[in-house]
Amino acid sequence: MRTKKGGRIVLVTLFALLFLSSIALAVDCPLPDTGQTKCYNLTGEITCPQPGEDFYGQDAQYPCNPQSYTKLDANGDDLPDNETEWVMVRDNVTGLIWENKTDDGSIHDKDNTYDWDFAQVDFIIATLNLQGFGGYNDWRLPTIKELSFIVDSSLVDPTINTDYFSNTVSSYYWSSTTSAWLPYVAWIVDFGSGYVYCGRKPDGYYVRAVRGGQCREVDNFIDNGNGTVTDTDTSLMWQKAANLGGAYTWQQALFYCENLILNNDGEWTNATPNASGVKYDDWRLPNRNELQSLVDYERYKPSIDPIFNLDLGSNLDWSSTTYADDPLSAWGVTFYYGFVNGYNKSGYPCLMRAVRGGLTESSTTTTTISASTTTTITGSTTTTVQPCPTEQIYGEYSEPTELLRYLRDNVLSITPEGQEIIRLYYEWSLVIVEVMNEDEGFKAQVKEMIDGIVNVFGKRKILGE
Repeated sequence: MRTKKGGRIVLVTLFALLFLSSIALAVDCPLPDTGQTKCYNLTGEITCPQPGEDFYGQDAQYPCNPQSYTKLDANGDDLPDNETEWVMVRDNVTGLIWENKTDDGSIHDKDNTYDWDFAQVDFIIATLNLQGFGGYNDWRLPTIKELSFIVDSSLVDPTINTDYFSNTVSSYYWSSTTSAWLPYVAWIVDFGSGYVYCGRKPDGYYVRAVRGGQCREVDNFIDNGNGTVTDTDTSLMWQKAANLGGAYTWQQALFYCENLILNNDGEWTNATPNASGVKYDDWRLPNRNELQSLVDYERYKPSIDPIFNLDLGSNLDWSSTTYADDPLSAWGVTFYYGFVNGYNKSGYPCLMRAVRGGLTESSTTTTTISASTTTTITGSTTTTVQPCPTEQIYGEYSEPTELLRYLRDNVLSITPEGQEIIRLYYEWSLVIVEVMNEDEGFKAQVKEMIDGIVNVFGKRKILGE
């Protein structure tokens, strides 16, 4: 009896460690979606194509962390979406809280402009923080990525969701990020177009304050040793080198990434896999936000982490996001300095760096994790041959099961470490299910452990909502 009890304690402990390891690898800094829901060809809007058709693989076909906001009152309490007066806005994907601008002549008035130093010292430190705006004293200027990631790429003039970010001027807004090559300029976002530029610090631009934790921008990349790099902040896996076949048009870039294969031996190909089989075949062209997430704004020439191959990385890379104001163009990132601009889809050949992972719905991905474990993902529905303890406890389509499925398929499966956790989970799952069927007490222990993890980390932690 003692041995039996001790063995079951070991099983519960092992199961808990696997789940805790899974959560530890979850997304720390989820990237908001760009907001683009329409598909385009080289000249205008089209019906979204099917796999294998021209222009398949663009932004709208790979949703990830859809933009989601909540209005807040002066005490930081949630307000309904139809509220007509609100003070702050919470980004439900990133957790950041933003100042809402007014049109009342106050310190929050939409028409107020500041030079870069005045914006930070007088407006934010001496006014917002000293007065405890919204009950907080940790307001700051947003980083350039934070500011750029609230751009809604489905909109123009202004390029932001004005249902929440009301009174936004279609012009330049300051970030806190100084240029790495010219210290007298700082990065700005044009909310008329969505472009990311630099502005002279003495010039007067608009400001929208933010508060909340900042994502790491150093030591967040892991070289997987097989031609790929994983971003531990976003859990995206990247092609280490930009495409080796030269520069392409936007349509060619979409096709290239959709058909890209990494074989088990580390060979990249757009052809039939070799005899050793497929390791990853779910590559795609990154959207605007994903591509910009690679920019290291503390570097220039090139502005990207040295862990990536730099022979081609200093040039312009395509994103899968069309410039909504001019469908002839798509968004690109220049890794020479870090600018985000629109470029002609057919007349401006660019490089590309494929990405995988990070999807939330309406996508189908096949990933071979090992010789005996294949997971097919269609939205959040997954089929697998192994018994699943969570399904045994909660049911196949319960919320806890769906949450943990999502964690497995969209976070763990894109890294070698996560794949090992998945392998171990299924290696032990049969034994765990058998013991649960024999012992209701053990089943209750496993359920209590999973309940605790889901309650602590919650839907928001796992899904980035």
